[in-house]
Amino acid sequence: MTLRGFLWLPAWLLTTAIALAGASAPSDAPTVDAPTVVSHEQKAAQWSAAPLFGADVRSLTFAPQDPDLVFAGTSGGHVYLSRDGGESWRDAGRPVPFPGWVVSVLTFDPNRPSRLWAAMWGVWGGGALAYSDDAGRTWRSRHHGLPGEQIYSLALAPGREDWLYIGTRSGVYRSTDGGESWRHVTAALPEIQKVTSLWVDPEVPERLLAGTWRRAYASKDGGTTWRGVFTGMVLDSEVFSLNAVPGNREEMWASTCGWVYRSRDRGESWRRFRDGLLTRRVPAFKPLPDGQLLAGTVRGLYGSNSGGLSWQRRTSEELSILEIAYHPARAHRVLIATEGSGVWLSDDGGAEFRPARESMINVRVRALAEADGAQLVAVNHAGPGSGIYRAIEGGAGFVQEAHLPTILALASDGRRAWAATEKGLFERVPAAEGHSAVWRRRDELGVRRIEELVVGDGRVVARGPEGLFERLAAGGFHPVRYRHGPPLSVTLLAGALWVVDRDAMYRLAEGTNHTVSSPFTGGRLVSVADTLLLAGEGGLWSRKGLAGEWTQLGAEPVRTLTTGDPQQPLLVLRGERAFLLQLEADTGETRYQPVALDLPVREITAAQVLGGRLWIGSASQGLRSRPLPPPEDEGSTEIDKGVRNAD
Repeated sequence: MTLRGFLWLPAWLLTTAIALAGASAPSDAPTVDAPTVVSHEQKAAQWSAAPLFGADVRSLTFAPQDPDLVFAGTSGGHVYLSRDGGESWRDAGRPVPFPGWVVSVLTFDPNRPSRLWAAMWGVWGGGALAYSDDAGRTWRSRHHGLPGEQIYSLALAPGREDWLYIGTRSGVYRSTDGGESWRHVTAALPEIQKVTSLWVDPEVPERLLAGTWRRAYASKDGGTTWRGVFTGMVLDSEVFSLNAVPGNREEMWASTCGWVYRSRDRGESWRRFRDGLLTRRVPAFKPLPDGQLLAGTVRGLYGSNSGGLSWQRRTSEELSILEIAYHPARAHRVLIATEGSGVWLSDDGGAEFRPARESMINVRVRALAEADGAQLVAVNHAGPGSGIYRAIEGGAGFVQEAHLPTILALASDGRRAWAATEKGLFERVPAAEGHSAVWRRRDELGVRRIEELVVGDGRVVARGPEGLFERLAAGGFHPVRYRHGPPLSVTLLAGALWVVDRDAMYRLAEGTNHTVSSPFTGGRLVSVADTLLLAGEGGLWSRKGLAGEWTQLGAEPVRTLTTGDPQQPLLVLRGERAFLLQLEADTGETRYQPVALDLPVREITAAQVLGGRLWIGSASQGLRSRPLPPPEDEGSTEIDKGVRNAD
C-alpha cells in the first residue's frame, strides 16, 4: 500500500495497517469468491466470541418494502440484519462473509427490490462488489474486470435494469449488464479521482453526480461525458455524500470535509453552510421528509430546523457518525451508524438517540491483562465505549471499568495494572471493599505517548517514542539514563533493562549502557524465564542470560504476543500460522504447539492464557477464546519445524 493509500484510511485503520504491515501483510487482498481459508477447520470451530459488543458500522440500508428490515455493514467484513427496525441485530448469514474488507456501501436494487448490493474496499488494497438475493445469507461477486481498486460508492439507475455505477480511486465505472463487465467512463478526465459519493436522478436516470476527493462532477448522458459543477464549492472539498430533498426536485445537499453545501438547481451550483457545526468533517447527511436536516460529523450528530442556517448537536461528541438511514414509511425512526459504537436509533425524528441492543462483535481489542484476579480487556476506537473492560463470571459478561484515551499496551504485576495510551500512562488502583477499581493518570509523565510496558522483578518500565521511564521505590516514574536512538522495544532480564533501537541492542544496568551483539536490527524483545527472544523481520532468535550465544529458532518473519502464562508465555505468529511457545519448567526446553485459527493472523493484536483457555484480541473481530489445545505427540525447538508439523 502506498503512503497515499494510508492517508485515505480512517485513524484506527491507519494505526492497524502500519502496526501490522510488516510480518503479517498478505501479498493480495482476499476475494469475495474465495474468502480467507482457515486451517484445521474442525479445531478452529472450537473458538467462540466473547460477549464484548460494539461495531464500526460503515453502511446502513432499509429494505424498500419493509421498514422493519435493516442491514448494516462493518469495517470487519460483517453484514448484520435487523428485523425490528434496528432495535436488535444478528448475522445476516455467515458471521464474517467478507473477511479483510470494509463494507462501504449496502443498497437495494430499485429494479429488483429483493436484491441487496454490497460495495467494499480492502484494508490492504483492492475493491470488491457482490449481491445477495436471499437477505444476505449468500453472496455472488460482480467485481471481475474492475481495476482492483477500493470501491467507495455505488449507485443504481431506477428504470435501467442492470445499470450500475461505482466510484473508485481512479474514477467512475459503469456496467450495463449487472456487473458482468465494466467501462471506465471517467477515463478522459483523470482529475476525477477517489469518488466517495454517487447520486442518480430517479426521474432522469441518465443524469448523475459524482462527489470526489476535491469537488463534484455531473453527467447528463449516463456517464459518457462529464463536467465539473464547482460554482460555490471550495476546492479540496471531499464530497462524502450527495442527498436529494424529499418532495423538492431541485434541492440537494452535499456533506464534505469542509462542512455542508446546499444546491437549489439540482447540483449545478452550491452554497456552504457552517454556523453551529463545531467540526468541519461531515461524513453523513440526511434530509428528512418533515424538512429537518441531519448532519453526521466525526464529533456527533447535528440537526437543523432552519434549512441549514443554524445547527445544534444532538448526540455526544464522542460519537463519530458514518451513515444515517430511515424508511419513508416510518420517518420518525432514524438510525445512525457510528465508528466503533454500533448503531444508535431515534424514535422522535432525530431529536434524541439511544444505542441499539448489544449484539455486534466488530470490536477492536488492543491488549489483554490480568490484575487482582480480574481479566482486563483494552478496547479502542469505540467512542464512549472505548477503554478498559473487566470480565465477570469467567467471561460470561463484561463491564466497562474506565473510559481511557487510545490504549497501546497493558501490563500487570498481578495486583496492580498499567495502561499505556496515546495521552499518558494510567495506573489501576485495586478496589477497596465495596468499591470498584479506579484508573488514574500518572501525572509525572504528563500526556506524552506511551507505547510499551514491561513488568518484572518488582520493576515497571514504560517506553515512549523518545525515552524510557521506570517506577522507583517511592512509586513515581522517572527517566531512565538512555543515550541512543529512539527505543523500539524493551524487556527485563537478569536484573537489566534490554533495549532495541533501529541500529543496535543495549543492556542497561547500574546506570551503564552496554552494546549487545544482535542477529538483526530492530525487532521486538521478549524475556521468557532466563531466555531473551528477539522476533521480527529477521526471524526468531533466542539467547540464554547474559553470556549465551544467539540461536536461530526460525528464519521467516514472525510476530510474538505475550500471554501472561509462565508455562505458555508466547503466541508466535508466522505467515498464516500461529503457535504457542511452551516452556518445560524442569528442563527449560521449549516447543511450539500449533494453534488452529478462525480468523486471519494479521487480525490478531493480543493474546492471553487464562482459565484453561487461550484468548485472542483482534483488530475487527473482538475477543475470542477456545480451550487450550492438547499437547501434540511431537514438538520442536525450531519454529520452521513446527510449521512442518502443523501441516
